[in-house]
Amino acid sequence: MRRRQVLGLASAAAASLAPRWAWAQTQIQAGWPSANITIVVPFTPGGLTDILARSVGEKISPALGRPVIVDNRPGAGGGIGSAFVARAAADGHTLLLGHIGILAVNPSLYGNLQYDPLAFSYIAPLAIVANILVVNPSVPVSSIKELIDYAKANPGKLNFSSAGTGGAAHIAMAAFNVASGTTMTHVPYRGTPQSVGDVISGQVQATFTSGVSLLPHVRAGRLRALGVSTRERLSIAQEIPAIAETLPGFDLSSWYGIVGPAGLPEPVVQRLHAEIRKAMASPDVARRLNSEGAVHWDVSPQAFRDYVVAETQRWKSVIEAAKIKIE
Repeated sequence: MRRRQVLGLASAAAASLAPRWAWAQTQIQAGWPSANITIVVPFTPGGLTDILARSVGEKISPALGRPVIVDNRPGAGGGIGSAFVARAAADGHTLLLGHIGILAVNPSLYGNLQYDPLAFSYIAPLAIVANILVVNPSVPVSSIKELIDYAKANPGKLNFSSAGTGGAAHIAMAAFNVASGTTMTHVPYRGTPQSVGDVISGQVQATFTSGVSLLPHVRAGRLRALGVSTRERLSIAQEIPAIAETLPGFDLSSWYGIVGPAGLPEPVVQRLHAEIRKAMASPDVARRLNSEGAVHWDVSPQAFRDYVVAETQRWKSVIEAAKIKIE
């Protein structure tokens, strides 16, 4: 009898709260946004995360009737800006421009991560971007197969550079090492320009990073491109094979999307998703994406989160196999 009474009281309480919840959601939808919207970019200005944030902000601001401000908060592999958004009020006024490293790679890299990527409210995916694996022209290979054969025949002879331990280029080449059975040695730098510059000068033999930053050097003959990380060749560089043509199933694209603090009201999530989706599909943004070697990634908020869950597990396996850890 007592259990039935407790259950009855709980049901009555839930029923009384339901109209209030619905009213609150309606009020949030009707009154939102009530302040400027900030998109936090957890990296320095000038990179693709920054470009995407500003492109989206410029497009959605008129539709939402509020300025959209881009706030660069770099540090700790994106962890500082990400933690800031994780602690922000769940009112839809503070958002994060997240990407593969922040949302799927960092949980397996850092032992003291100050945010939970899967606790974010997933709003809208933005773009998928290819990386290109390049070598100095002095390396006697001209294809992915030749690189794999050469690396296996000459253990310890090939080094690869990155913009820093745990960065995109490091993880990309670590994944390539795992997939191909090679053991090229990592040489970390403080930034992509230095990383690429030392491959051009021959101090390091290879790197694997954003295609747009590498293509001018490839076309000038300063670097030799061996493969792109997407399953298909790039529309802007059809002459470069996909690595998957040699290693079936290989897909190491970088991806980007907008998330917010945990618990964002569903009406806010859906409104943001709709406006961001329209922004990304606009002709001028599409042209900008193409010039950066990127393509629009268009799935629902739930599909976005499901993808990140799967990617987190995939990168955990790669990072464990490559024995990478950052404290």
